[in-house]
Amino acid sequence: FTQGLIDLNASLAFCGSDFGISRGAIADAIGRTNARYGGLRPDLHFGAEAATRIMYVNGDVDPWSALSILSSPALAILPNVSGASHHFWTHPTKPTDQKSVIEARLAIVAQLRSWLAWEPRERAHVEKEGPVALSS
Repeated sequence: FTQGLIDLNASLAFCGSDFGISRGAIADAIGRTNARYGGLRPDLHFGAEAATRIMYVNGDVDPWSALSILSSPALAILPNVSGASHHFWTHPTKPTDQKSVIEARLAIVAQLRSWLAWEPRERAHVEKEGPVALSS
């Protein structure tokens, strides 16, 4: 759909020309962000403790999905929703929403509610059994 439209060199040039941010400053900021949040594997490192409640939401019409995590690290949930973008689930429900979006939105909200109610003692179970599966 939009493959190839995201061009790193053009984006870096834009940051330099319009905001005065050098490639080196961008690389330094990326390095600090990756060090703080664990980069591509936040499940292995996040400050003093590995992250366990990770969800990478993608849609097959999302031009940014090429930059997302598409294969699951441990304990991550990766819903990929047909006909949707990565932020579809944040929009209010409409009568015209397609079935895949409605189902994914319900599953995402259920997972988030589960995480918000999660007791620390349950962590061992989730690490052993894995997270709740989301179908898309």
